[in-house]
Amino acid sequence: MTAAPRRAPAWSAGLVMGSLGMLAFSGTLPATRAAVPEFGPLILTAARIGIAALLGALTLLLAGRWRPPAPRHWPGIVAMGLGLAVGYPLFVAMALKDVPAVHGAVVVGLAPAATAVIAAWRTGERPPPSFWIASIAGVAAVAAFAIRQGGGRLHPADGWLLLALLSLGIAYVEGGRVSREIGGVTTLSWAMIAMVPVVALPAAVAIGRHDWSAPIPEAAWIGLWYAGVVSMFLGSLAWYRGLAAGGIARIGQLNLMQPLATLAWSALLLGEQVDRFAVLCAIVIVVAMAVCIRSRVTGPPAAGSPDTP
Repeated sequence: MTAAPRRAPAWSAGLVMGSLGMLAFSGTLPATRAAVPEFGPLILTAARIGIAALLGALTLLLAGRWRPPAPRHWPGIVAMGLGLAVGYPLFVAMALKDVPAVHGAVVVGLAPAATAVIAAWRTGERPPPSFWIASIAGVAAVAAFAIRQGGGRLHPADGWLLLALLSLGIAYVEGGRVSREIGGVTTLSWAMIAMVPVVALPAAVAIGRHDWSAPIPEAAWIGLWYAGVVSMFLGSLAWYRGLAAGGIARIGQLNLMQPLATLAWSALLLGEQVDRFAVLCAIVIVVAMAVCIRSRVTGPPAAGSPDTP
């Protein structure tokens, strides 16, 4: 009698989906850096939301899931939308007017630590001491890079980046909690749809005041569409399914890898210089991430995504 094949643990599926999401996110800062000088922070933020909301609505219609979520899910959905679609892209765009994408990438590497802390508070996930030690090491590497890039002090743009990573941490935790119950596709789609009225009026004013006389470079359009289609929608779909399947604190640490990937994109696409210290900091962050990923996190059991039959 042949033994039935062993099924891979749920968190391994979360690891795959989370990795795909992280790779999609790694191009966000270079795309923003390319688009924000031409469109401005507010128009770019609204465009991201509009594109993702349209794709989300089409997905829900095609999947026959147009029924709104239960009232108890809406606080988490709204918090996710405000953090992921409004706070994070707007604050990042404000920062990247003054600092290169390389700088923003490594500072936003703090997001996994923020996510783990918020997850421990909101969901009851309890990582072991080794997890926190590795996370602190990653934070130290990020802080060292930010201070060095600022000439021995923090850059004013780091304040915007701090607000961005806090917004991101809240969005990951609240969205991950809801995704465990109704699925990543449904959660993300409704979060984007809910944000359209929030940005509609400010975006309309910004579009009316924007100088459209000069032609917009192709790179700026590519950056805008990448931010809306890949970062805001496709990458987020994979990411939230990963959080739901593998646990918020543990899968959230995959974003420690994002700075290294973004350094590569910034050098290849924007021609930004990546020095040895930046690479060293990124390596420390990657090692810290590996320790965090392998840690055994206790707390609420991870659930498979309802998006999967």
